[in-house]
Amino acid sequence: MRRHFLPERSASFRWLPLLALFLVTSCAGKLHSVKGKVLSAGQPAKGAIVVFHPTKDDSITTLRPSGVVGDDGTFNLSTTKPGDGVAAGEYTVTIIWPEEAKAAKGAMSTEPAPTPPDRLKGRYADRATSPFKVVVKSGANQIEPFEVK
Repeated sequence: MRRHFLPERSASFRWLPLLALFLVTSCAGKLHSVKGKVLSAGQPAKGAIVVFHPTKDDSITTLRPSGVVGDDGTFNLSTTKPGDGVAAGEYTVTIIWPEEAKAAKGAMSTEPAPTPPDRLKGRYADRATSPFKVVVKSGANQIEPFEVK
């Protein structure tokens, strides 16, 4: 009679999450700090979302570093965890700036809130038409401010 011991089989699977994490981080390669600003009429575009799209790789599994613009107009990009940086290379940058959510009026609902409109009306949302191009180099990178209208 052949017996299967579930604890032995389960022990071999407990390493799968670590393996997945290793594969994700190794695919990203060495990451470099990238900081910048987004301004509108010289003022901080607080809450704008900045995404870096690698120009050489457009697959569905490609990591796209991103960041959110703070009160002072600055952002710090992340690829897999907060503030971890970006792989060296060429990128097209997209920016959207959602309007602030308004306080809900009336009855509460379990339905998700509608997506707030982009204050920039999609002018910088499509990487095919975005005018913003950046090269990330090894080491710390301070990007020139993006001026949006």
